[in-house]
Amino acid sequence: MDLFNVRAIEVSNLAMNGLVERQTAIASNTANAMTPDYQRKRVAFEDQLRTILEKDNIRRDLRMQNSLEYQKDKTYKPGYSMTNPMMENIAQRLPQEQMMYIRQVDADTNSYDPEIIRDTRWIDYGNGNNVNVEEEMMDMAKTGQQYNVLATVQGRFLSNMLEVIRSGGS
Repeated sequence: MDLFNVRAIEVSNLAMNGLVERQTAIASNTANAMTPDYQRKRVAFEDQLRTILEKDNIRRDLRMQNSLEYQKDKTYKPGYSMTNPMMENIAQRLPQEQMMYIRQVDADTNSYDPEIIRDTRWIDYGNGNNVNVEEEMMDMAKTGQQYNVLATVQGRFLSNMLEVIRSGGS
């Protein structure tokens, strides 16, 4: 386990935020099950998370590829700066486009926004709306389980981190 993988915590927080939005939409759907002409809502965020993770994988691969290239380069001498020992030398050697791409992590995270979608399928349950309460309850249970899994993983990660800190890093 990577004890300092804060990015995993950030991404799981984004997923948990999306699941909270989904639970809110499900609660709204359930509350309006008898409201005439109400259109149920869905929340989509998985594709955005998948895109963020794919970009993170590309960044990791770029860093790894470039670090392996440095190892092969006989003229390469590690240079260190007081601000960030690794990044200054890498920044001097990486093509500008790659360096900018590696540094766009915050932009990807900040652009994340779960999408609320009106379900336009037309299933008339007698009152002009398309809410099926049983389906909503199943979705609520599934979403709750997904949230609990992420919360458990985060709790274990943070417990392990706390244990490392308490033991002095050994």
